[in-house]
Amino acid sequence: MSSGPIDSVAASCMLLDLEERPIRNNQSENVLENGMASSTFPIIRSTSETNETTWINSFVEFDRILSGSLLHLCYRFVDIIILFIGLSSSKDICNRSNRLVVTSICLLIFYFIDLTIIFYYFIRNQSSYYRLLTEEEKAERLRHVSTLRGFFIFLKLIPVCIGTSYSFTSKITETNNCELMRFCLGLVCISTLLLMIIPPTKPELPTRRSLPVECFILSCILIFNLTYICTIASSMKNMEQSSCIYNNPEDLYLGAPLKTYAYAGLILFSCTTLLRIINLLISQLCYRLTNGRQLHIYYHALQYTLTYFGALIVIYYFSVGALFLFQPRSGQPCRAHAPDLYRSLLVWQWIRILFPLLVVPLILILCCLGVVFGIILSYCLPASITVPILELIRSWLSASPVQIYSNPPASKDNINALSVVLFGQEPDRFNQAECAICQANFEANEPVKRLECAHFFHSECVTNWLLITRICPVCRRRMSSAN
Repeated sequence: MSSGPIDSVAASCMLLDLEERPIRNNQSENVLENGMASSTFPIIRSTSETNETTWINSFVEFDRILSGSLLHLCYRFVDIIILFIGLSSSKDICNRSNRLVVTSICLLIFYFIDLTIIFYYFIRNQSSYYRLLTEEEKAERLRHVSTLRGFFIFLKLIPVCIGTSYSFTSKITETNNCELMRFCLGLVCISTLLLMIIPPTKPELPTRRSLPVECFILSCILIFNLTYICTIASSMKNMEQSSCIYNNPEDLYLGAPLKTYAYAGLILFSCTTLLRIINLLISQLCYRLTNGRQLHIYYHALQYTLTYFGALIVIYYFSVGALFLFQPRSGQPCRAHAPDLYRSLLVWQWIRILFPLLVVPLILILCCLGVVFGIILSYCLPASITVPILELIRSWLSASPVQIYSNPPASKDNINALSVVLFGQEPDRFNQAECAICQANFEANEPVKRLECAHFFHSECVTNWLLITRICPVCRRRMSSAN
């Protein structure tokens, strides 16, 4: 798979080395590229050294100013709107003493406390004093704010759990006076719990994967989504019952329009699958263009935006599905009219919600099996059998072609053996004008080092780079071990 974490460490080490080398010219301040120095090694421009930043730098800085809440703000506002809809549309019988009203008001109070903390520290972080703080002091302030917000978020879980129990354990009343409030409260509580299971992802610079790996990942997603689409589509054949189709807003909180819900799921996951295919094509195209890496970074901003709002829609889609499929509704009349559709949606609801949680139990099961296997070998078999088996397993692991880090650093002898040429005096099939590592332009007749792939770099830059990894920063060709 991808070597993203290792590459990030390599880029950080590279940054430290480049900061110590002498200034070459007035462009040498641009040590960090506004993007990636290579398709795998993302090097982010330091905001303290230059005014030019990638969109990820700006995102991270704005997220810090908002006390680390930027990714959750949309969910907060959507939850507040849903709760207000439930409170404003309640009937006279849903007075202030009703438990649904009390729980909704408690959730609103915690939401407003959280937004007040965010807004207060946002104003403080706009002051000139904040700009004078060091990175360590800013990080310390962020930790204090996160601790304070975490305390209230923990307290918010109490009404969330109470609201969830009201949504799933209470019986449907005959009057239906408070069903809209029950629906809105359950939608907010379930989406909050789902966010704990499937949190929004932070943006990162795109890392390059080989085409076979990308195709393998895409094929797994295609198999999974196509199975879902085919299963749900086959369950909806020849089904025209009005109880399973959305006709007016009351159907959302009084009924369970499962056919309309299934159609929405087919459209949603078809769009996500199509987006994955487009991302694969564009990423592979950008990696093969001369200036494609910058283009890919800009496209990655659009891709991340679509992915973020797509995840937001998916969270609330699953929340609505939980209210339709689980107690006390359990599909309402549509369950009797379309039992196959109800069962299919119920199974896929559990699969898609619990799938992120299956990774940890699987890892624990494998670890436990390894411990049990080791104990059995140690106590149930004699040493004359156990030792050869363990040695055989050890030899298999050492001879395995899978390496933790397939691009180790180059030796100093290999680096010193690289040819040094004068820029402009040697033929250049790539028409290079600048060093891809530090982004400083080459000068005429300047001594530069040439790799085996014929790419030119400053001597200090490529030396520091090859001491981290032996691949070329531009074309990713590996430097041979013998020069």
